[in-house]
Amino acid sequence: MKSILYSLLAAVVMILAVACDDTSSIGNSLADETVTIVVDSNFTVTGSTKLNNVVQSRTLSQLIGALDAKGYGSIKSDFVGQFMPSLQMDTVSIEPESLDSVKMFMYMQKGNFVGDSLVPMGIEVFQLTRDLPYPIYSDFDPEGYYDPQNKLASAVYTASVRNEPDSIAELSGIYTSMHLPVSLGKQLYNSYLENPTDFANPEIFAKKVFKGVYIRTSYGGGRITDFNPTSIRYYYHKEVWNEDSARYETKRYVGDYFAITPEVVVNNNIRYEVAPELKQMVAEGASIIAAPAGYEVEMRFPAPEIISSYKKYSDRLSVINSLIMTLPVEEIENDYEIAPPPYVLMILKSKKDEFFSKNQLTDGLVSFYAEYDATNKRYAFTGMRAYLLDLLSREEVKPEDYEFILTPVQVNLESQSSSSYYQQGSMVESSIVPYVSKPAMVKFLFDQAKIKLTFSAGNKNNL
Repeated sequence: MKSILYSLLAAVVMILAVACDDTSSIGNSLADETVTIVVDSNFTVTGSTKLNNVVQSRTLSQLIGALDAKGYGSIKSDFVGQFMPSLQMDTVSIEPESLDSVKMFMYMQKGNFVGDSLVPMGIEVFQLTRDLPYPIYSDFDPEGYYDPQNKLASAVYTASVRNEPDSIAELSGIYTSMHLPVSLGKQLYNSYLENPTDFANPEIFAKKVFKGVYIRTSYGGGRITDFNPTSIRYYYHKEVWNEDSARYETKRYVGDYFAITPEVVVNNNIRYEVAPELKQMVAEGASIIAAPAGYEVEMRFPAPEIISSYKKYSDRLSVINSLIMTLPVEEIENDYEIAPPPYVLMILKSKKDEFFSKNQLTDGLVSFYAEYDATNKRYAFTGMRAYLLDLLSREEVKPEDYEFILTPVQVNLESQSSSSYYQQGSMVESSIVPYVSKPAMVKFLFDQAKIKLTFSAGNKNNL
């Protein structure tokens, strides 16, 4: 076992000598204590690949398209989504005859796709006719939840701004728009006039007014696109009397009244067929994550060995300083630059389902997350000190206490304002959801994993 020992005795002795003239046995016993920092990194991590082909989306990402990527596999996705209604609609200017058009806008931030940006693809929109189930998962089949003969809208889109005017090309994203039936716009507006309280709660709105939409690819392939957000906009006008000109003038208005937001149900219906190359790597023992709805990794964390090492060198005065695990990875070759997931969640196997079903955040006891370090090609899990302290407080440590799952996630952060005038606000996690934004994959190199346990130890004979 490799250990690096750093003595802090001299500083302690000097402080005690200056601070007290008492030469009793108590003072001498304190001065005789040796404080040592022990760093132990001789631990082994093991893991294996497990299927993770059904996930809860719980995300604003609306994934649509089809892609066949060598080295990754083939994936298809469409989605269903409900809408958050506006609490207030313009009841002064909007009248049934003043509504000119209703449009749905789907926004794609530049680069939020995998595949060919230039290939034209078709999408079509249908109104849901049944309440969506809850919870809902990535293997959801929308058949029976919409009328395929009653299409609301359709469009053709690309993921490129080539040949677009500068005013469009310089924007941070691309909008795909399509006309919805004006009759639908009038129906929603009349529902608001009849009972505006139905618009105050998205669940009531989805159940009583508008159940949502199903959006699918009508033709084309070679690209998976992540849209976010999707909204419905009203265009209307009103004839207004102008005193100066002594005549009526037409004023035109625009109102965004419905949108897919975090408060409503959105689900990506994903069909992913893993590439033969990946299947072969798994068969040979490789530990691989493939997302969305593909593979995750089951990992044995060497908690018993770490506890044994700590107890060997520690005593009642010992203090654990840190426990850090670094997992090197290998990016998997493919023909669409499919990269590792941006974040990986490390959670006890027995706690994974509860974590996602209850929208939990990491606690440093049973769950942790790490961001991908593209420069060093690794995930580093820090802040594991509380986890080890909790294990040390138990009479018995069982396998379920150190059998973990590594699964791809999206960590959403928000700014937290500081109460201090001199401190800036920090970014804190607001939600952690399964990663379904775009294809991702990575191979873990557990034989190169590093675990560092650092703690201070008293004067032990075997140090």
